[in-house]
Amino acid sequence: MKPTRTLIAITLLLLSATACDNTPVVETPSKEGDPYKENMINANRVIEQSENTQITSFIARRGWQMEQLSNGSWIEEYQPGNGKVIDYEDTIDVIYSLSAINGQTFYSGVEESFVVGRHKPTVGLDRAVQGMRRGSRARVILPSSLGYGVVGDGDRIPSRAILIYDIKIK
Repeated sequence: MKPTRTLIAITLLLLSATACDNTPVVETPSKEGDPYKENMINANRVIEQSENTQITSFIARRGWQMEQLSNGSWIEEYQPGNGKVIDYEDTIDVIYSLSAINGQTFYSGVEESFVVGRHKPTVGLDRAVQGMRRGSRARVILPSSLGYGVVGDGDRIPSRAILIYDIKIK
């Protein structure tokens, strides 16, 4: 084959390959009345209500005096600290144990340092420590949406786990 014929052959091959692309066309959902979107919203509401019922029952059985924060996490500061109030972007050192609402312990005595507001280790814990004082000890319960969500942590924490942190802020 001559160079021009080779170039034409390659071009035709590429054109035929892209013309036969079986990639499904993704339609943009309509803004009003999209049944898929509405079903997902309703499913998330059902999950949220179910988890909230589990959490409130769990708290009542233990007699804990917890308050629900605006983000949906629950907190009980059972040993208030007397240090500086923790604010957004403060770096803090914590020691925590992490278990599921079913009693399964995932981690115990973990020491970690993180910057508040950077969503580590989880978005719910990150938000719950804001406003606490250094030296505080607290219980924090997170619905799955504020923990590791539908995927878990890829190691020990399963999908949709309701998490309980017992945390000490140094």
